[in-house]
Amino acid sequence: MNNLITEKMIILDKVLKDKNEIITTLAQQMNSAGRLNNLDKYIDAVKSREADFSTSMGFYVAIPHGKSDAVKNSALAFIRLKDMVEWSDQEKVKYVFMIAVPRENSGDEHLKILASLSRNLIHEDFREKLMTLQKASELVQIIENI
Repeated sequence: MNNLITEKMIILDKVLKDKNEIITTLAQQMNSAGRLNNLDKYIDAVKSREADFSTSMGFYVAIPHGKSDAVKNSALAFIRLKDMVEWSDQEKVKYVFMIAVPRENSGDEHLKILASLSRNLIHEDFREKLMTLQKASELVQIIENI
């Protein structure tokens, strides 16, 4: 997963009020890191996917994602929220990873990223690291090593 995530795409301890605000904020980070061709089109793709089926994974984690030609280069963005936010019925989140892959790479790459994150999220030590990160660079190191 080299260069999939950069410090520019990591936000720690931010206060946001809802799922749409989180998706928009993470997409803006990807856009400012040069990963998107069209911010609004990508946000629409993620919201459309989320409307089909919630991406909350348990453990207070959600992994929204969008396959779109609005994505220039694959990206992974992350936010650790200061306070829990309701994601779907009865599901609250504090940690959100958002995946962006260009439509032409959408099959395997998207699934590999999702599977790798999911495998790691079941481990308490990985979730503990998410809770205690002090700097964005720490998460970049963790992701590059999985």
